[in-house]
Amino acid sequence: MDVPLKKAANRIKGALAERQGPVAKNQDAAPIADAMRAFWERDMLSFAIPAHNGGRGPKPEFTQWAGTDAARFDLGMSHGVDTRDRVWGVQKTAQELFAEAVGAKQVLFSTNGSSMSVHVAVITVVGPGERLVLARNGHKSTFAGLIMSGAMPIYVDPYYDEELEIAHVPTPREFARVLDEHPDARAAMLFTPSYYGTAADVRAIADACHRRGIPLVTDDAWGLDYALSGHPDLPEGALAQGADLAIGSVHKTLTGLAQTSVLSVGSDRIDTERLQLSFELEESTSASSLLLSSIDGARRQFVRDGKELLSRAVSTAHYLRAKLATEVPELPVVSLERLAALPGVAGTDPTHVLIETAAVGLTGFEADDWLRDERQIDVELVDHRRVMPLVTFAHDVRDADRLVQAVRDLVDERGQPAADSAVSGLPSRAELRTETVMTPRDAFFAETELVSPREAPGRISAEWVTPYPPGIPAAAAGEVYTDALIEYLQEVVANGAFVEGATDPSLSELRVVCEKA
Repeated sequence: MDVPLKKAANRIKGALAERQGPVAKNQDAAPIADAMRAFWERDMLSFAIPAHNGGRGPKPEFTQWAGTDAARFDLGMSHGVDTRDRVWGVQKTAQELFAEAVGAKQVLFSTNGSSMSVHVAVITVVGPGERLVLARNGHKSTFAGLIMSGAMPIYVDPYYDEELEIAHVPTPREFARVLDEHPDARAAMLFTPSYYGTAADVRAIADACHRRGIPLVTDDAWGLDYALSGHPDLPEGALAQGADLAIGSVHKTLTGLAQTSVLSVGSDRIDTERLQLSFELEESTSASSLLLSSIDGARRQFVRDGKELLSRAVSTAHYLRAKLATEVPELPVVSLERLAALPGVAGTDPTHVLIETAAVGLTGFEADDWLRDERQIDVELVDHRRVMPLVTFAHDVRDADRLVQAVRDLVDERGQPAADSAVSGLPSRAELRTETVMTPRDAFFAETELVSPREAPGRISAEWVTPYPPGIPAAAAGEVYTDALIEYLQEVVANGAFVEGATDPSLSELRVVCEKA
């Protein structure tokens, strides 16, 4: 074995050997990055994919904006970063280090985002015809997982805030009630924190599931930082509260590249053999080493600097909230105290800043368009009545000041008295709930037809109509359209929402199951 290769192998072996000790002794390793550097140190010549071969020959076009290192380190995991038979255990070691960092029994790395992780989680815990109890405010990837698995969803309604017109999280009592009504359910699934920064009482819901002998899956895509930081101003992580299988987006709250996600096993209630097989169904056979290395790096960085990084995010968020209150008093910012007092909410994330633009007669869509076009500022979430800038460790008070000034200018140039507002209220969540009469899989693969919205009430949806953001299907495959649901969809599209999952994004036609003759 040559010297560079021996050095890389020794670093990986060292990380493995030290796993028995406390986290502080071994979490500084970055096995994937070490192996990537060693590939070039030992002067490897590759006759394998990727075709650009590390940019050795004609420079790939993307190097003009991403740099030559993006090509150099875009290596094959089994023909470069590791051996053909993965004998060095590069990715395996990185996943074990991540598991130790978050307190999991096992972690798998996804390079196709948390959407893939959700698909894998669903088909791991339920199969065709089996029942999955899940909160109705799931991301559209969950509904895709239902189609893949063939499972029948049993929905739990999250608490709906009638004043703010936001679905938050389910209460433990409501979750337990639905579990009792469906004792044959095989698993349960929860989405926490919500896109609006409200976290569920995972511990109480996990206890309810475990008393009934079923596992709890949590899609905490927005809360992976909670597991790694233990920051006092942020909610507790789902794994620490008893989640059996947790999904976290590395790119949402850590320092990973886009499309990076992890699946973390929390208990023996998860069949890890089936999990691995399900993962292999979904994962790419050419997973990006760049993306994988960014997961590994994010773990190392947050174990080392996580509290400092998140303190920066939290303090900037508090500064932004205070500054908006004094500089732009016309626009209410939803307080953390108000959110924390809601039923079912066990914690709040201050970095999700809810700014109510309806107070000056503007929809969130109008405000978002103006901020982007006139002040070159984008925000994470908008809806019919608010915008939500997401504050991260990358922001500081200068960024907050720029946003505050932009919002001040928005109110001065576009604001109007609330009495003249064109912002329409939405139906309550109770008005929009409907029946699920077919499994999503059966509805999706059934014989279908396109009908006009006025013909849709009473028909079964064969698609998932998903206003973005927040990416929660308003109509899921297998659900029955109602008049209220059609009116709601037409209203949000008219207000400027972008729709995914529908055959016709304009919603001039809807895909429904054909009626039997």
